[in-house]
Amino acid sequence: MAFLENIKKYLAVKSIQKVLANQDRESQYLDFSTIKSLLILFKSEENEKNKFIRSIVNDLRNQGKKVTVWGYLDKKETETAVLPDFRLFSNSELNFYKIPKPLLTEEFIQVEYDMVLQLSNSDIFALDFLLAKAKSSFKVSKTKPYKGISDFMIEVDQTTDDEFLYKQMMHYLNSIKAKK
Repeated sequence: MAFLENIKKYLAVKSIQKVLANQDRESQYLDFSTIKSLLILFKSEENEKNKFIRSIVNDLRNQGKKVTVWGYLDKKETETAVLPDFRLFSNSELNFYKIPKPLLTEEFIQVEYDMVLQLSNSDIFALDFLLAKAKSSFKVSKTKPYKGISDFMIEVDQTTDDEFLYKQMMHYLNSIKAKK
């Protein structure tokens, strides 16, 4: 079974690397205060309530940001309705090696954002693939092994929870100013 998992992992990594090698985007650092629209990629709670993510969304909207969230649910199907600004996807929308199927990917790339935050300390190929595909000039995530997947990476311990990761991201994003 480990052999099959290794093949899936190899194919997933190659898919992500291929997207990154073929991407055509101009990366730029933006002051957080100037960002108008942002996308959050995250791993959904199994019960699909996602109270922490919803509180982040409310906080960011109160700051005047247009926020969209896409979450991965590690189950066969999701019970949450698809909304324009809140989308959960599940294993039924992934291929054999846990990469989003073309239909999901096409839906995903329809919108461009000022910034994309991958708010998951877990290594999830589906989220990494979407991060690589995202139309944005500024991408933020925890440290990743892929060259060019993010413009700003936060190094955190594997045991760190997503709430701490978010606080670290916000601390640095609000502290650092872009060159004019």
